[in-house]
Amino acid sequence: MKIMRTTCAAAFILALGFNARASAAAAEKVLRVAYNEDVATFDPDGAIIMFGLDVSRVLYEGLVQYKPGTTQIIGWLAQSWSISPDGRTYRFSLRDGVVFHDGRAMTASDVLVYFRRRQAPSLPLSYFLDGVETMSAPDSHTFVITLKAPQPAFLDRLASAWAPKVIGPEALVDHAGGDLGVAWLNEHADGTGPFKLLEFARGQRYVLVRNSNYWGPQPYFDKIEILIVPSTNQQMLMLERAEIDIVEHGYPFDQLSKLPPGLKVDAHDGLGLEMAYFNQTKALRDPAVRNAVMTAINPAGWLNDAFGSFATPARSLYPKAMINGPQAVAFPTDFEAARRAIARAGPVSIEIGYADQEEPVQQRVAEFMVSLLKQIGVTATVRTIPLDQESSLINNLFRAPDIFIAQNYPDAVHPATQTGVFFETGAALNFFGYSNQKVDALCAEAGQLTSIPQRDREYLAISNILFDEGAFVPLADIKDIIVYRSGLVDLDTRPALPWAVDYGTLRRQ
Repeated sequence: MKIMRTTCAAAFILALGFNARASAAAAEKVLRVAYNEDVATFDPDGAIIMFGLDVSRVLYEGLVQYKPGTTQIIGWLAQSWSISPDGRTYRFSLRDGVVFHDGRAMTASDVLVYFRRRQAPSLPLSYFLDGVETMSAPDSHTFVITLKAPQPAFLDRLASAWAPKVIGPEALVDHAGGDLGVAWLNEHADGTGPFKLLEFARGQRYVLVRNSNYWGPQPYFDKIEILIVPSTNQQMLMLERAEIDIVEHGYPFDQLSKLPPGLKVDAHDGLGLEMAYFNQTKALRDPAVRNAVMTAINPAGWLNDAFGSFATPARSLYPKAMINGPQAVAFPTDFEAARRAIARAGPVSIEIGYADQEEPVQQRVAEFMVSLLKQIGVTATVRTIPLDQESSLINNLFRAPDIFIAQNYPDAVHPATQTGVFFETGAALNFFGYSNQKVDALCAEAGQLTSIPQRDREYLAISNILFDEGAFVPLADIKDIIVYRSGLVDLDTRPALPWAVDYGTLRRQ
């Protein structure tokens, strides 16, 4: 094999090229971002996406949103709203001067058409409007939703990263076709946001341009280029060379303390909770074995090595940005008792699984767990599971892993969105089919409480039950990490918006 070596002169020329491109991007006000994975769709009703949320939210806007850096709900396309005394009817006053990307003015009728689309059972995110009884547009600036029963979490659902976002008539009328515009929206966009979709090259790159007719403050950047770069190492190199401006997810935790010159890190509390699901069908059927395993995987034994200062022991089965429990979860700590329990149970072998999308984080966690489990006499192996097979684990629990580890994100900040997605009977991400009628009843009761202190006490009691039963094990609150080039300001991150900055407010100093 002939090895090609770059001369110093050639390296200097290459460096000049990189710097020239970076200078040109700055002069043109172009922002360049890399994603590890392709974007499934920008259709806000089409999928629970993680990569692409920051793009979706500057193409499309909802009625309300979370204020940057907080869990406070503020207006977006709705400038104000009122709630009826019985908690069932929400009356939204829409902003003046909002236009869709094709130039048509937004009216309450457009909002109504869109919300009816979101209710279509064929769309995967239709459940956000479960419990809606009626919707109407009594005039051009008023949109009304009436629920079948009070839902204290309803505004949080509307503020979610995956909440209904208003799509315009170019998609839902002109290109509706026979599929509610799904095919057209897979490669196009028609929203009200500060950017428009200019270029769509699936698997390669996506280009957004400034929306000069935007109703709010004009964004700083003229253009945003999203590149698909699967390799984190390649992204890191591109960031150092100024070929991209931001790495929004996946930057190795052990590299954050030694960033190259010119790079900065934003570390903020998000809704990402590192959690272990226990499959109680096989080796973990025995409560004594479960207790021994929990002793071994206690995060006190690996948290700092895995995440440094960017994680803290979990306080409950809710991320601390949702409920900040009074103290860290108390794991059993008697290793000798754990060894005796495993010895009595006979040879114990377990398998740890995690989704391939999370491999950069979970592989390291799994390796620590394997080492610690060995100390109590448990043989542990690790298996990577394709992300699209997560939901099918429940179909054959005897072939599923004994422990599944994941950094989970609920739909919104309200605790009902945590229990309803992960813990309740039949929940979408209740991978091992845990079911407890008492827990379901307690969740239903807590979900109706409007006093936040009382509500949170009830939800923490539910967390204790789930932990004591060894069904779900909270491990760590992990900060969302964004690494970016110096000079960028006003990232306006939000706890409920994973791995994302606000391209509408982001600018260069």
